Amino acid sequence: MSLEPAIKTYHSTLPSPTPNSPSFVFHLTRLVDTLMIWAGTGTPSDPTAMGDGNVVVSEKKLANDWAVAMPSRGNIPVTSTSVYRATANDHALGMSQRLARKFPNNQIHLSLSLPSSMTSQSGPNLDPYASRLLLVMEKKLGSWLSELLEAEKTSGI
Repeated sequence: MSLEPAIKTYHSTLPSPTPNSPSFVFHLTRLVDTLMIWAGTGTPSDPTAMGDGNVVVSEKKLANDWAVAMPSRGNIPVTSTSVYRATANDHALGMSQRLARKFPNNQIHLSLSLPSSMTSQSGPNLDPYASRLLLVMEKKLGSWLSELLEAEKTSGI
């Protein structure tokens, strides 16, 4: 019987994908068959820098846009629900569903803490590159999670 802790935490940053855009910060709390993910934004950073550079997290809201997704079982498709929404948009719901499809052995808890410039549908705060930034963030988040889960699998953790 192993006395290794069943809870592990990881974090990473993604430099600003475009000039003057925010960098992204990811935090994962790994439980047994559960991924609790927080994704937020930080200060703009140098796009040539990788890893956990000097990024200052701008907003630290745990449940600004929070959703839970269960992986599919048999003929039942991925099931998800919003736990909390601070805006009319529900970016976490769709993203959690896609992550549950990509990682079918894990329940996904996803909390997004994004500025209004990235989540607004219209208005003066709208960033014209917001949808592109969200897509880049989601792809990098999926790649980062894949790398972590593969590393866990190969190391036998």
